[in-house]
Amino acid sequence: MAQPKEVLAVDFDGVVADAPAECALVTWLGVRGLDTSVTGAEQLRRVPGDFVERFRHIRNYSRLLDHFMVAHLPTAAAVGSQAEFDALFSGLAPERVREFTHQAGAAREWLRTEEPDFWLDLHTLYPGMADLLRRYSGSVVVITAKDEGAVRAVLARQGLEDTVREVFGECGRKAEALLDVSARWAVPVEHITFIDDNLANVRRAIETGARARWARWGYATPEHRAEAERFAVTALDLSEVAHLAPVAV
Repeated sequence: MAQPKEVLAVDFDGVVADAPAECALVTWLGVRGLDTSVTGAEQLRRVPGDFVERFRHIRNYSRLLDHFMVAHLPTAAAVGSQAEFDALFSGLAPERVREFTHQAGAAREWLRTEEPDFWLDLHTLYPGMADLLRRYSGSVVVITAKDEGAVRAVLARQGLEDTVREVFGECGRKAEALLDVSARWAVPVEHITFIDDNLANVRRAIETGARARWARWGYATPEHRAEAERFAVTALDLSEVAHLAPVAV
């Protein structure tokens, strides 16, 4: 495969695709446990409404699957800042978080493989993202907290599997992943456009020299928007995605 001159690096959930019900379901099952005797649709119906609301609230502060564990804390509904969320998460026992992440990941894998149509139907693409991936086809890398199998399954459903050259799944160190791509693909990091809806990830990516853009259509809070303005982080609106394209060489 020819080496690309430019690279598009994208987060997945909150940038390329959205799956709030799927994420809430696997988060619930990460503690309550998967019931393989009933359908995924029935398990989704069993998730309490107040839990779904708590999950939606803390989703705006989360970077990793591990962080979704906070939704199981009743006090999560009162979180009002990133610092408060981080304090709640840091107060969880590490072994409890590891067990949750393992069970949530296993539930996602079971749903994806045993009930693929139900699971895939819980994912939608943001408008314009399919065309963006096609414009950069062959020079796209997905860097995401979601596991690689899940990402590739969603891409395949949308006919986009061939657009993505590599997937960094379950990745919590995205800046390092950008530098790794730059080195292995022999592309200057300045020629990598990185898009993520998590502001902390974008600010770390900026430090690498990548053209980092904060996706305003994803998961964020007014606090994050104010922080982005304070640090002059370049933001990207969904309407602007149609104008992104690799430079002709």
